[in-house]
Amino acid sequence: MMQVAAIIQARTGSTRLPGKALRLMAGLTLTEHIIKRVQAVKEIARIVLAIPLGAKEIPLKEIAGRSGIECVQGPEEDVLKRFILAGEHVGAEHIVRVCGDNPLVDLDLMRLLIQKHVSQGADYTICSDPIPLGSGSEVVKLDTLKQIAGITTEPIYREHVTSYFHDHPDDFHLEKIPAPAYLKDKNVRLTVDTEKDFYLLDQIYQKFYFPVQLPLDLEKILRFLADHPQLSAHNSEVQQKNWRVD
Repeated sequence: MMQVAAIIQARTGSTRLPGKALRLMAGLTLTEHIIKRVQAVKEIARIVLAIPLGAKEIPLKEIAGRSGIECVQGPEEDVLKRFILAGEHVGAEHIVRVCGDNPLVDLDLMRLLIQKHVSQGADYTICSDPIPLGSGSEVVKLDTLKQIAGITTEPIYREHVTSYFHDHPDDFHLEKIPAPAYLKDKNVRLTVDTEKDFYLLDQIYQKFYFPVQLPLDLEKILRFLADHPQLSAHNSEVQQKNWRVD
């Protein structure tokens, strides 16, 4: 398989929940849980933690070192450039974009996205179905990101790495795949943007996480949440930020 790298986008300076990347859940930081999940995907050859420049990000750099993965620092707001630097650092041809807010990113979906993307030679590959916020990832060709970086200087496209594809879909080879059945149309919020989000994810990790076991099974967790609607509704009123206006 061509060189596929996962790039985990993280920073300590979150606006709605400062320091969340370093918050502990079941004995590990949010960032470490994400790294451990991605490390379970054999289709990924290298993992890079892509963080902003600056001394305040040193704890994230130390987490990468402890976890045995690469760390690349780049501009805080120009995340597109940060991703390109990270991809070039490990010689990647394709990048799996993983958000540092998502400790339950789905691994089966990630594998399916990689396989489809590489087999079709796509520029950008995503899931076609509604899935729980925080469970998704996406795959992009590094050369295509470089092409976009040469086209636009608009902040909205530099900060939100793959947003250019959504506004210019006819300019690229895009692929979409259906979600696994256990994810499709499940209206549960599994990302960490606020204190309420963190509470829900922390409760899940306290119940399901054991260091000696395989990564948490999201299908099993979704069944649990369906049986405990009061818990799953804890953060249901949190509004997701709109990247076009926020």
